Amino acid sequence: MRCQARSSIRKGAAFLLCAGTFAGCVRWSPPAMAPAASGLCRSASLRWFAPDDQAERRRLDSWCAGVGAPAVHSIAPDSQPFVTDITHLTFVSWNVHVGNGDIRAFVRDLRAGALTDRRTVGDFVLMLQEAVRTDGIPPFGREASGATRIPSKSAGNDIVQISRELGLSLIYVPSMRNGRSDVPAEDRGSAILSTLPLTEPAAVELPGERQRRVAIFARISSLSVGVMHLDALGGPERLWVLWTPWMRGIQERSMRALLPEGPLVLGADLNTWHGIDEPAHRSLEQLAGATPVSLQRHGLGLRVLDYLFFRVGEHHRAHYRQLSNLYGSDHRPLIGWVE
Repeated sequence: MRCQARSSIRKGAAFLLCAGTFAGCVRWSPPAMAPAASGLCRSASLRWFAPDDQAERRRLDSWCAGVGAPAVHSIAPDSQPFVTDITHLTFVSWNVHVGNGDIRAFVRDLRAGALTDRRTVGDFVLMLQEAVRTDGIPPFGREASGATRIPSKSAGNDIVQISRELGLSLIYVPSMRNGRSDVPAEDRGSAILSTLPLTEPAAVELPGERQRRVAIFARISSLSVGVMHLDALGGPERLWVLWTPWMRGIQERSMRALLPEGPLVLGADLNTWHGIDEPAHRSLEQLAGATPVSLQRHGLGLRVLDYLFFRVGEHHRAHYRQLSNLYGSDHRPLIGWVE
């Protein structure tokens, strides 16, 4: 019975994947991407890219009107230019569930070596999805769009405040307003935090049908790091769920040409409900090229959402593991390193 049940699950997942793929193939292809002008929520401190389609840009502008400007600050580098050895860095990808994840406690344990089998942790990079900000949010006007509010259980969860308390460089780009009111006024999005200076920040607004999603990238010396969070659902005309694997593949394909060249580490919540066989995951895995990767998860079932991708050459080996401790989020952190 157990084998039959597993077989039925796999067949059902395959059907949904095929149905979603078919819907996407028939009705939508990746839009061209082009530079986007700064303004509204698009701070000039980043390079911006967005779909080169006026209807899509109007949709994104509506979501943009509900959020504050990106937050960018970098710790001061030493007087001498720094060159980073990638094997000395620890990489984290984590969906913090709109501030419910206890970032302070996580960083404390990370620095103490409690999450790396006592392996020494010096410099590190956090690539976070669903970070939240509570300061500097504009009033919610008629022209603005916002997401259904996800309540936060953590006090003092503002990502800008946390980064300053921990002495970390920060690039935070809000994707959407957390709620459709001014009480409380919050936005949420992706963030990169690091013990090292972050330079050359760039933001890529992804095509979609429901919410606004923005992938962000930066450089640490010769290494690029990035974070992305793809859509979980499509619009009602796509039956919400059936076409979503193809939709996420479209989002990934639309930004592929904008990925930085050279060594790259990418933290991602791909929302791949149907697991590692979805187009978005397969494509990003191929992008990593010759770098061998080993991973440790708590079960590798159909519903795998979170990943780390490494493109650091065939002479390095990348590792990452999924923690058992949620630290208050609804996603487990991923911790990675390179040898």
